[in-house]
Amino acid sequence: MAEAKTPHLRQAYRWGALLLLAVVLIAGLVALPKGPAASQTAHTARIQHADGSLHTLSAPLNTGHGAVSEFSPYGQLVPADAPKIYASSAYLMDPVTGEVFYSNNALDEVPMASTTKIMTAIVAMTFGKPDQKITIGHDAFLEQNGENSVADLTQGDMLTLKDLLYALLLPSGDDAAVAIADGVAGSQASFVGMMNMEAALLGLDHTHYTNVHGLDATGHYTTVGDLARIASIAIRNFPLFAQIVKTPTYVVSTPLHGQYTWQTTNELLTPMHDYRGTIGVKTGHTGNAGYCLVFAATRNGATLIGVLLGEQDQSGEQRFYDATALLNWGFAREKTISTVMNAIAGKN
Repeated sequence: MAEAKTPHLRQAYRWGALLLLAVVLIAGLVALPKGPAASQTAHTARIQHADGSLHTLSAPLNTGHGAVSEFSPYGQLVPADAPKIYASSAYLMDPVTGEVFYSNNALDEVPMASTTKIMTAIVAMTFGKPDQKITIGHDAFLEQNGENSVADLTQGDMLTLKDLLYALLLPSGDDAAVAIADGVAGSQASFVGMMNMEAALLGLDHTHYTNVHGLDATGHYTTVGDLARIASIAIRNFPLFAQIVKTPTYVVSTPLHGQYTWQTTNELLTPMHDYRGTIGVKTGHTGNAGYCLVFAATRNGATLIGVLLGEQDQSGEQRFYDATALLNWGFAREKTISTVMNAIAGKN
């Protein structure tokens, strides 16, 4: 679905597919995932810095689809040489080859906080236009309640969808999520329906949305396996998304508000953790979800995408240490694979 050759073809294909799926759903032949999101027991984990040493290649992984087993993409795979990870569920994969390097509790349906906004962006870019103007409504302004993460959008202001995607993905604006939903679908409820349709079309059997921003709610959940696939689709099929999530700071001005300055919450892109080759993706945090992180980086021509859900330290820093450790380990494995393949091919 996400591989149509042009944005117009992709949009037309999805509208047709959505209409067909809607007919099937009405006929009662397909049911969207249901059930309460798994709750997380809060506890405090001591922050551990990433092990700087690189690890050797673990056993090759068969990533073929089918029944869940220890060799399936969502099966349990925690190699003995992998670093210790403190997230309740974690995942690391190569989005190009589909190889899964690390998979812990990949089928646990859990809250995902603002990493939800990756799907919000996918739906917005599929059905909206980057240059369309969107007015900030009162419902978006109400998200600025002193508790939610916001982009501090001014009610009545008008921005392009492209600008609002930066507001959505850098400071993780809940107000931007609501404004985008209203502008693209007419209401939050309609937009959430489109998010669930998209998840169904993509075969994400363990993902379900009840809102556009990721705040805790019954029936709002995903898995690290599904979320890694969502991030891979967003980065590989939407150049605007890929550009946004690797941007540390974005500045835009409007006549009503003046200058907006939005900075990323992903510390892998900032001097605080500054991981070389980072290309995204998205942070998240709620009481039920804990601290979350979808991350991606490139090195020597290879790309890795990872997901951490349910980090329970008090500061939110552990997820960045865990991501650094997984990426170091994963890229060491990629290098070993490349060395072995070159040796087989007779290359130096």
